[in-house]
Amino acid sequence: MSKSLKTLSRIQKFNIDEQRKILAEKTAEEAAVIARLRQMSQEYVEEKAFAAANPGVGDFGAYTKLYLERRRLEEAHLQRVTQEIDAIRNKIADMFREQKTYQIVDKRREAAAVHEAEQKEQKSLDEIGTNAYIKQRKNK
Repeated sequence: MSKSLKTLSRIQKFNIDEQRKILAEKTAEEAAVIARLRQMSQEYVEEKAFAAANPGVGDFGAYTKLYLERRRLEEAHLQRVTQEIDAIRNKIADMFREQKTYQIVDKRREAAAVHEAEQKEQKSLDEIGTNAYIKQRKNK
């Protein structure tokens, strides 16, 4: 039975590692979205300055509309990724709890097995001692 718990613990560790990889990918995706949002904001400020310096060269209103739509899409994407990250973190935490349970049960089983072996040894030693005492009493 102890082997099965060790196997379950090993499988759980593998699953946790897989979830960590997914978490790393999602965290990188989150960083990329944040970087794109910052870049978009910087470009908007530059376009705004250009439009102020060069009136009549383009339609800044259309650019602003496009910018706001792209920003809304990126923010929605960021929100989805953040929710996915939270879900993955919760899943990893649950998996760690489950793995810890396996480890605790395994340690308790090992401790019980050691205790049982010690009790058997003590009974054997007690019997040897009792037999030696009885022999000694008979010989006197």
